[in-house]
Amino acid sequence: MILGAPRTGSTLLVRTLNSLDDLLCHGELLGPDKVRGYEDGFDLVAASPDERKKREQRLLLEREQSPLGFIKHALAGAHAATGLKVIYSQFLAPSWSDVVEYFLTTPDTRFIHLTRLNMLRRYVSEKIAQAGGPIHSGAGGRSEVPMKIQVDIDAFLQRSKELEAQASHLASLLSGRQVIEITYEELAADTPATIGRIGQFLELEMNRAKVEAALEKVGAADLSNAVSNYQELLKNPATRALALAD
Repeated sequence: MILGAPRTGSTLLVRTLNSLDDLLCHGELLGPDKVRGYEDGFDLVAASPDERKKREQRLLLEREQSPLGFIKHALAGAHAATGLKVIYSQFLAPSWSDVVEYFLTTPDTRFIHLTRLNMLRRYVSEKIAQAGGPIHSGAGGRSEVPMKIQVDIDAFLQRSKELEAQASHLASLLSGRQVIEITYEELAADTPATIGRIGQFLELEMNRAKVEAALEKVGAADLSNAVSNYQELLKNPATRALALAD
């Protein structure tokens, strides 16, 4: 299971793992109102809008009728390893307690915990995505499309505090379980090496020479190009170091 806050590289990791032989990783099967990234061979590109809508409704209905049964079915198969990604808020939601308990009590479950060292970058990426801006290359994002947001520093600090509390709760639940910590920064900087570490953790043979990042970053390389009040971030002691870290 891949766990992390939003905008910590989970989609990059899922798609890269799915590009390798004998691995199957689903997306967010526990989204609050939609099953996202269910890997069943369905061709989203070739399907008509009506076909996609019917499939979306069917998957949601199947999950709502039996959440744990739905997850078990999704993970069944002959692959060497199967998994899914889950956002903090989903993992900690009472509505999925039976599913979470299943994973916590299944001995062979292994957890990949994704974090992001630069929480300001994470926050900016989240806000841009919420505004409908670039997400990643696989979602049609385009780095040449300019988008700037204004960062409310108090809101950023509050959001960071919220995610830190969720991460702390998660750590207590995963105590004694098999967990590997991966940062967004190392995954983005050297995807093959990071996937190699994950392969060792999962006890899977992986040919690093065949590993290529499945997505390209499409956000602004310079934070000043994505934040309209960048100078304000530089002046505030709570954000200055993070703003300069890029």
